[in-house]
Amino acid sequence: MFLSHLVFVLSAIGFILFIIRSKNQEPFEKFLTFFSFLFFSSSGVWLYLDYYSDLPSVILDYYGVVNENLALLTPIFCASLFGKAISTSGILKRFGVIFLIGLSFAFIHYLIARDGSNSMIFYNTNKNILINIWIQIVYNLTLFGVFLYFLNKIEITKGNELFDGVYKQVFSVLFIVYYILDTLFFVGLILIFNNVAGIKALYHLTHVFNLIMTLLIITLAIYTNWLFLITKVKSKWQKEEPKEVLNEKNHNIWCLKDDDGKVKSWNDFKTCYVEEYKDLILVVEQLDFLTKTEKLYAALQPFNLSHKDLAAKFNVSLRTIETNFYRLRVKLRKQNYIEDYPYKSKE
Repeated sequence: MFLSHLVFVLSAIGFILFIIRSKNQEPFEKFLTFFSFLFFSSSGVWLYLDYYSDLPSVILDYYGVVNENLALLTPIFCASLFGKAISTSGILKRFGVIFLIGLSFAFIHYLIARDGSNSMIFYNTNKNILINIWIQIVYNLTLFGVFLYFLNKIEITKGNELFDGVYKQVFSVLFIVYYILDTLFFVGLILIFNNVAGIKALYHLTHVFNLIMTLLIITLAIYTNWLFLITKVKSKWQKEEPKEVLNEKNHNIWCLKDDDGKVKSWNDFKTCYVEEYKDLILVVEQLDFLTKTEKLYAALQPFNLSHKDLAAKFNVSLRTIETNFYRLRVKLRKQNYIEDYPYKSKE
């Protein structure tokens, strides 16, 4: 009972972490938020059925089936839309496709399960439950294959959006684990179909599976939306030398001089601002262990620019901007340098 409630609370936290910063989300992030909502609502339904309802509810049974089939479709759109900009109408059309396919497949389940004495789908009163299970397994594996196809396309796509490191691992593992665990559940039902004790044990095991999923969802939410907060917290914990104060008039580099969209790289920054920020450029240029992208962000960091504005300027997601600043500070710390300008060595 404790595990079921824990899963529900953690799934709610995961959904909240996504929804709070949903205003400026990229298209694929909207589908991530939708997936977290589906998982949260599903955990709530099963919690109610397991501990707060004496009789099975036909409505909740249908909702569970619809919810699951929507959730199985959503990762495909998360992967296929990664790094792509589409209109609001395009996003709505894709949500329409998800609901159309999900509801249609749930209706097929209903037609198979329906007879004169039963209207439940994945319940022991359904005489055709094995047919429903096999169809669901085929559906799962088909969608899993489609997801892997689009996931592989992300890996070979060259663009400005970051898809590497921990984010790539969590994103990939979350959905791969989801497809595998969901499929294993139905395979397990077939193997222990006539074993009541085995079925109960399988349902208890799903709570462990769901706990793993909620932790992965929370981790992905943090790496999608909340790296800036981690950066702030870490910077407050660390005792460093006082920051060098920039001239008051230089608090916002983009207001001082309009670059007409020319600054897209470290070389562009040096060319455009060689006169105004010569000292800053010299300091950053001496950080040989930084890549050119990291040097650009090291030059931008002292000005506390709006991450939203930078995302629009560089035509990337807010997540990519925050990830680049986060990685810059991590590398500076590993190299034993102060994480803020003037980036002095601690040695």
